[in-house]
Amino acid sequence: MRSRNGNSPFVFTSIALICSLSYSADNYYIGYRLTTKNAQPIEESLTISKAMQPCSREILSVLSLNNPSSESLSSLLNHERTRFLEYASSEEIRLQSNEKISPEHIKSLQTLTLPMRCYAVEFNGDLVTISLLK
Repeated sequence: MRSRNGNSPFVFTSIALICSLSYSADNYYIGYRLTTKNAQPIEESLTISKAMQPCSREILSVLSLNNPSSESLSSLLNHERTRFLEYASSEEIRLQSNEKISPEHIKSLQTLTLPMRCYAVEFNGDLVTISLLK
């Protein structure tokens, strides 16, 4: 059945459903930092904070993680740290290196940083979808 303006009500219903699904994800800022001294890790931190305002809706990439035990986002990312870091580092990664060389010692200090970026996180039963937003 068509409405008076010639458009099908099904089209509007479909668009509304797609919009509501895309806006159901929560936005989080996630960042990571690893500091090593002479190739030994001395400090590692994964920072997660819920966004106070909605982020951009333009999705750059998507990562899906299995979450059969319905863990929180922080514990899930701690368990799946390697997969998340590989995914997140595809967009931007920073490396700072300081080296001091003397005849007796070589001292090095490196810091790897994934800057705080906005991610849309959606929990769907046993699956968590993490989308990097522009």
